[in-house]
Amino acid sequence: MRTHAVETATALYEAGELTLEQAANYAGVTAGRMAESLRARGVSVTVARDEATTAGRPLAAR
Repeated sequence: MRTHAVETATALYEAGELTLEQAANYAGVTAGRMAESLRARGVSVTVARDEATTAGRPLAAR
């Protein structure tokens, strides 16, 4: 994982500027991996209904 991109995506997610999917895309990881990273940093993760069906797949596979 690109640390700087994940940190920036985390900050934007916490600020409510990005959804989980958007944060994952920004960081270049799957939504599932981004959720793990957020939880590891103590950030509460909320998955929107439309994101729930794609949360574990890489963005390129959608």
